[in-house]
Amino acid sequence: MQYITAKYIFDGKKLCENSVVVFENNIIIDIMDNAKITQMPQAAQKQIINYGDGVICAGFIDLQLNGCGGVSFNDDISQHALEIMYQTCLRYGTTSFLPTLITCDFSDVILALETIKEWFNKYGNHRGVIGLHLEGPFIAKRKKGIHPEVYIIKPTDQLLAQIVSYTKYFPLKMTIAVEEFTAKQIEFLVQSGVILAVGHSVASYQRVTDSIKCGVKAATHVFNAMSGLTARDSGVIGGVLNNDDIYAGIIADLLHVDIANLQLLYKLKQANKMYLVTDAVAPTGTDMKEFNFAGKTLHVVDGKCIDDSGVIGGANLVMPMAIKNCVQYCGVSLEAVLAMTSLTPAVVMQLGHELGIIKTGYRANLIYLDLEDYTTILIHAD
Repeated sequence: MQYITAKYIFDGKKLCENSVVVFENNIIIDIMDNAKITQMPQAAQKQIINYGDGVICAGFIDLQLNGCGGVSFNDDISQHALEIMYQTCLRYGTTSFLPTLITCDFSDVILALETIKEWFNKYGNHRGVIGLHLEGPFIAKRKKGIHPEVYIIKPTDQLLAQIVSYTKYFPLKMTIAVEEFTAKQIEFLVQSGVILAVGHSVASYQRVTDSIKCGVKAATHVFNAMSGLTARDSGVIGGVLNNDDIYAGIIADLLHVDIANLQLLYKLKQANKMYLVTDAVAPTGTDMKEFNFAGKTLHVVDGKCIDDSGVIGGANLVMPMAIKNCVQYCGVSLEAVLAMTSLTPAVVMQLGHELGIIKTGYRANLIYLDLEDYTTILIHAD
């Protein structure tokens, strides 16, 4: 048994004071209040570790991680790269993540699927990696962003069948331009267990609404690389903002998205339908100023990761800084932001029954967040 406490314990919904988390091996046993604590034997009370005036919470879950620690998954599709990403994530409180592969040659898509399959054969979802996020190659050229246009392709039934054959091995999330898909193709992916997100899309409001009815569940980096609000068509952004059944991911580095837009999204979605992603790339967690990403040389300039023409390619962001930005600059409550980095992404990935909450029977992925400097201490990760 291990006993831990801090000024606050965030159980997934609220901040608790005067409480102790008990866990054994990889499982949470209990959250004890004062009454239970005082009933503990003195020997057990002496074993309680107090982490300080911050908050103990479930480990962060990042559903969009291109790379970090000096590696990019697109440029090193390997077990070695996944291990570096995992170890870097742990330094910043992220205990679960989706390696993200942006648009590339389809042979690399298959290689990524095989690589994640091999990881799951070794570890299941108990070593950071909880699946794979394919951000492309079925996106709109007009909203490609940093994605290499040469590899953007149309979805065919044959290609989709190859992809979904891997859903029996691990969870799969796909970002798609919904206007490139038929309703039948979207339904096929959803019925096959793929978690679909709209993104890099020029779809109309009606097309987005129809795709949500077909099972599209989320939106990738809302406000970025998607058709926007106009007088006679609300586009993808309007479709996301005006539909309660879709989850919204957002990059909270305050470089990708204006503070007012982030505040607007929170007002409309709240914490149960909004989640933070880092969209991190290779320099994250390092002092790199130049790196390769999907065939391009990018530079870190004033916090932005950009190519020679100024196009943003991912973010140099860790989750504690995204939390700090939301709390200190956007006025979102700490409870809401912590939910957006743990429980909500767990629910999106259909893992809300085992991750994202400090509760009896849940996995003991636990971290401590210092509320002064927003650094983290890893307490336990399975």
